[in-house]
Amino acid sequence: MAKRTKWQAFHRWAGLLFAIFLLIFCVSGIILNHRDLFAGCNVSRSLLPSSYHIENFNNGSVKGTIALGADSIVAYGCNGAWLTDRRFSQFSDFNSGLPTGADRRNIRGIVRSNDGSLWCAAQFGLFRLDNGSWRPVELDGNTERLSDITLSPDSTSVTVLTRSAIYQVDAEGHSRRIELAQAEGHSEKVSLFKTIWLLHSGELFGIAGKIVVDIVAIVIIILSITGIIIFILPYSIRRAARRSLQVKTRRLSSSLKWNVHWHDRFGYWLLVLTLLIAVTGMCLRPPLMIPFVLTKTAPLPGSTLDNPNPWHDRMRAIRFDSAADRWLISTSDGFISADRNFSHAPVAIDAAKTPPVSPMGVNVFEADGTGNWIVGSFSGLFSWNPATGDVTDMTTGKPYERKRGSRPVASTMVAGYSSDLDTPDAVVFDYSKGADITGADRALLSSQPMSLWNTALELHVGRCYNPFLGPLSDLFVFLAGLLLTLILISGYIVHRRARNKKLTQTKHQ
Repeated sequence: MAKRTKWQAFHRWAGLLFAIFLLIFCVSGIILNHRDLFAGCNVSRSLLPSSYHIENFNNGSVKGTIALGADSIVAYGCNGAWLTDRRFSQFSDFNSGLPTGADRRNIRGIVRSNDGSLWCAAQFGLFRLDNGSWRPVELDGNTERLSDITLSPDSTSVTVLTRSAIYQVDAEGHSRRIELAQAEGHSEKVSLFKTIWLLHSGELFGIAGKIVVDIVAIVIIILSITGIIIFILPYSIRRAARRSLQVKTRRLSSSLKWNVHWHDRFGYWLLVLTLLIAVTGMCLRPPLMIPFVLTKTAPLPGSTLDNPNPWHDRMRAIRFDSAADRWLISTSDGFISADRNFSHAPVAIDAAKTPPVSPMGVNVFEADGTGNWIVGSFSGLFSWNPATGDVTDMTTGKPYERKRGSRPVASTMVAGYSSDLDTPDAVVFDYSKGADITGADRALLSSQPMSLWNTALELHVGRCYNPFLGPLSDLFVFLAGLLLTLILISGYIVHRRARNKKLTQTKHQ
């Protein structure tokens, strides 16, 4: 047997050891690319690391509550809505009529209008309670996920926020779509990070781009499986030859030749696209992601980012500030305000006079009755007075001091908030730690599954490996992308050398 070169040895062993992770990357990536298709699928949290288990109402299981009576409230979060009391002493299902699947029951908000109607904004649709069951309410022309819901100023209709637009829905369920004009001084540029993100998934070019990326993922799956077969078959062939099993030896040799042929062909034909997927994936996690997040660029012409709506995919939360008779809207570019009827262009609010908000968006946006707003995200919990611009850190009780370059994730990752419980103070639900509520019933919510889509996301970005890799899990995607790049390049070098050698031998014959 000819001695293998260093590139051959590297491609052989690195590819073999990394093949399982590549299969996980590809399968999870395909799931992430088709969220609607897999929205009804769940995964038991018992199959996941302990950090994904629901204990003490963590992991977004409670985002908020709404009071129905003297001792009756509805708690809602990432797994639906639940009827309970002000002590959380018992829970019962309140999801009748909602679609199945944890992803479809991810509740963004529930409000109660003046006539007593309950309105629920789930991630994929608006619902109204009718005779104890949630009934869907159509939002004309909407194809996006919902971001938020709140009462309109008249308290009889509701205002629903999608990722790009505002819908006002009257008591009869008729909706009106509103797209805000561009705010003065607002830039249409998008972060380079987002461009790379959509390029990695293919979404930058719509469904056609997604399909191309899916094909690349399938090719990587084929390369991984055929690579494993190519590694194993020579041992089987030698064993069959030693036993003089000629028919089996020929069959295995033919299979090896077939797998080598297609392994080489697929790897060569789609090398550039596969490298593009590997490199863009590396750029979406630390350490490479940081400069891309800070860099703004014009949307790529003809891409999905090149949209006439200046707020396309930027809207996150909305509330009406009755004291100032205006709307307050949280966007991915900061807070803006709009007049009562959305008749004029919105106004950007000075970032120095607003609370920090994590890139994951606002989770708490509540008026405290004194003119201040309680704003919570993974960046912490703050009291904000929009009129004066004063921001107080509610964890320390001190005025917030904005620090340049500070981490977007605080020690308290606020995932939910409730002032409806029988507790001395309002309850803050931390994403990791939850909330320690004495005497609370934890059994029903703790048994709720995780959506397949979210599970795929955790696998794809490497957070699932935290129990095994610790702090290195943050670098897992970068290291995996780097290794895949080297495997692909080494495979190309081996292929070219073998091809050149074959051509040379043919010339000398």
